[in-house]
Amino acid sequence: MLKSPIFLAYAIGGYIVGQLSLMYLMGFFIDVAVPKGISAGVITSPFSAVLIDVALVLVFGLHHSITARASFKRWWTMFIPAPIERATYLFMTAAMTAGLVYFWHPIPITIWKVDGLWAINAFYVAYGLVWTMMLFATFQFGHLDFFGVRQAWVNFRKHPPQPNGITIGLLYALVRHPISLGWMIAPLMTPHLTVGHVVFSGAAFLYIIAATPFEEADLIEELGNRYRQYRKHTPAYFPWFRQK
Repeated sequence: MLKSPIFLAYAIGGYIVGQLSLMYLMGFFIDVAVPKGISAGVITSPFSAVLIDVALVLVFGLHHSITARASFKRWWTMFIPAPIERATYLFMTAAMTAGLVYFWHPIPITIWKVDGLWAINAFYVAYGLVWTMMLFATFQFGHLDFFGVRQAWVNFRKHPPQPNGITIGLLYALVRHPISLGWMIAPLMTPHLTVGHVVFSGAAFLYIIAATPFEEADLIEELGNRYRQYRKHTPAYFPWFRQK
């Protein structure tokens, strides 16, 4: 069967594209080592820029939320084979990332700009730690599964798919959604913070707050009482906001 190795190669390509997209966003938020950072581009009126940029973040988020829903996946896999469903999502996400970067309108109004090498480096260290946290979170529930390689590999090896479980250790013992937390705060961890950074972070925050209940409804449907108990005792984003 030629499909299995083709699916695996396709999934590996999706993994590479996904990593490159994330690396670009890492540079985008801090205007480092990328052709276009968050403060680059044609400057328009702040009002129109806010409207455009918020819309871009919402479209980016909607893509994630819609394609992550169980009902969408049931429909989607009628056309896209299940072993490459996640890899296809990664290629789509890369296209969405390119669109977000290309159409992003900078709002280079400075909120803070730190001076001194030690202060600048402190921000970069904090920024790196946020992304490290997000990466580490993917390994807790299956890095290769999250990035679509395991599904194609299991198909290639002709192994039966394994049921999903629930991860409650380490980061997930502190908060239910460490990756979402990272998207909220990563744009703010910069030595030169502008209104554009705050717009991205604020739009991401509002979208995540609105979208999380739908994501968790799928998790409750899939995992049942295990997730209800986990949800009851573990805060969503911030460790100190523990539910009573």
